[in-house]
Amino acid sequence: MRRTFIKKEGMTLTTLARYLLGQKCGNRLKTIEELATECGSSVGLTQAALKTLEAEGAIRIERRGRNGSYLADMNHKALLSHVDIRNVVCAMPLPYTRLYEGLASGLKSQFEGIPFYFAHMRGADVRVECLLNGVYDMAVVSRLAAENYLNSNALCMVLELGAQTYVGEHQLICRKGEAKNVRRVGIDNRSADQKIMTSLWFCEREIERVDVPYHESLHRIVKGDIDGVIWNVAVESELVVLGLEAIPLKGDPRFVQATEAVVLTRADDYPMQHLIETVVDKPALLAHQQRVVNEEQDPSY
Repeated sequence: MRRTFIKKEGMTLTTLARYLLGQKCGNRLKTIEELATECGSSVGLTQAALKTLEAEGAIRIERRGRNGSYLADMNHKALLSHVDIRNVVCAMPLPYTRLYEGLASGLKSQFEGIPFYFAHMRGADVRVECLLNGVYDMAVVSRLAAENYLNSNALCMVLELGAQTYVGEHQLICRKGEAKNVRRVGIDNRSADQKIMTSLWFCEREIERVDVPYHESLHRIVKGDIDGVIWNVAVESELVVLGLEAIPLKGDPRFVQATEAVVLTRADDYPMQHLIETVVDKPALLAHQQRVVNEEQDPSY
């Protein structure tokens, strides 16, 4: 009997903690009867669980008689200890640049003590789809891509890391001296950023879009299959050898947004949002990323 009570109390505590993490201090709380229904437990068990959270200092409730009960204060870390987060999986771009490696390594170090894993995949659209489907807990994308997805109200931007934390400067890469003659443009259809920036850059010019995986872009320009591509990875010495040039994208703030890394969660995943806000020290994360970029520290993820 005691073990059954402990099990039910634990489930009630978890449900209450999730509910409370979605509230703000000053909010009026649901009645004990409503909370009991939400927790699928009795009023007595729900009251006992609420008192446990108060006794631990996880929450402080101000009771105003007939006017109801209000959340006066809460300790996010204490509440999170009651939420059943066994591990965290983050969807990240493929780690083909030092910036990506530094970001992955920095995030991993921030979640020390919590089982934290990465799913590396190409294409922000795929990462966001997996996030929305509940396959992963968080996803790293550019701010440019995120602004499009946030229109659905199904996602929440939890962490914003600033310009050039996702990628460096974007460029139009084409055959040397042929920038004005670009007509066939390579597009990796899994890249929301590339699609948006291509539309922005060529908004006043009629072009043909050709589906090309990003890693084949330079080779396809040299072959003549396409005339150019919008991308961020270009080593100048390699371009010279190939007879190509890179022209930086200027004139629209969205080109800068495409360089900023942000972290998304599902809008209703309050525990994950509070976990990120609680454990991530942004200055420490950015410093870690920069050390990896400068090759002062080996990445570990």
